[in-house]
Amino acid sequence: MDRERQIMDLIRHNPFISQNDIAASIGISRSAVAGYIASLTKRGVIRGRAYVTAEDNSVLCIGGANLDSKATARQRIRAGSSNPASVATSCGGVARNIAENLARLSCSVSLLTVVGDDQAGQWVLKETAAAGVNTALAQTLTGEKTGTYTALLDPDGEMFVAYADMDIYDRFSPRILQEKRPHISASKLIVADANLPAETLAELIQLCRDGSLPLLIDPVSSGKAKKLPADLTGVSAIFPNLEEAVELAGAVPSDKPDYAELARAIHVRGVSHAFITVGDQGVFHSSADGESALIAPIPTNIVEVTGAGDAFVAGVAYGILHDRSYREACRIGLAASHLTLQTAESVSAQLNEQTLQQTIEERFQ
Repeated sequence: MDRERQIMDLIRHNPFISQNDIAASIGISRSAVAGYIASLTKRGVIRGRAYVTAEDNSVLCIGGANLDSKATARQRIRAGSSNPASVATSCGGVARNIAENLARLSCSVSLLTVVGDDQAGQWVLKETAAAGVNTALAQTLTGEKTGTYTALLDPDGEMFVAYADMDIYDRFSPRILQEKRPHISASKLIVADANLPAETLAELIQLCRDGSLPLLIDPVSSGKAKKLPADLTGVSAIFPNLEEAVELAGAVPSDKPDYAELARAIHVRGVSHAFITVGDQGVFHSSADGESALIAPIPTNIVEVTGAGDAFVAGVAYGILHDRSYREACRIGLAASHLTLQTAESVSAQLNEQTLQQTIEERFQ
């Protein structure tokens, strides 16, 4: 085994190991260790403090991790009345769902989030880790309550109304990002949701811009999209639905929206790629260099819509990690969304690299 590999093995085992300890472990001088580390750092294999290492396909998802409850009505919903329903509880949160989807696609993925010091937070982190996501970066906040999301779905699986208790994310301060900066710098790709406070989103965009790190952002809702800074330079891609795109573009809602015009306004703010999801029409992808196309969705027998958007973002991220073009990555995202729409799960247990590739081959080739 060569010296660099020996050094990397020691650093992966203990990112805080000293150069003297490395030297003693492999029998060379400390100055020789310093030379190897300088070379590894220059080549980007080691990034940041504490010898945080960069890994192939490493993704850091930053944002929400909630306890989700979904009630699916058994008949047409009647306002002001008791409605028979089936209720299911699961892990949720946009960033968390994206992270689990990526883990199912064999990516090395970590989750930076905040949960309360309650049973819900412990359960969400335990289940997320069991799904293959590294949750070591997650922060447990004393005296806080884990975020919850409660959705009422109609018999067709479409959302009727939802309630979100997300006050804990107000505590996700820029300081947390600064504390985890070595891990941010060591990632090949960052995916964030707009559950973060405005100042934290601005800090994250600045960090990624300064470090030339690819950054994908899910606005989550039109209300949360307002928290994004005016200058989005450094954001590689954003994933709004039509309502969120109108908000991001500063446009007026219209019965006949011009997707290209909305995308252009988003590019003016500094975003390189815009993926506007438009329901059964598919996704309008636009790049800042002027290329755009409306990409049709895969015909699907929809069981439930919850989580389909998260799967789409994860699919695009997977494509980018595997050096696909953004247009190709969009089709991968649509395939991941297709698989998720066919289940009642927010993250489909059927999603893996094999089923994803099979879907792409059957539907797009």
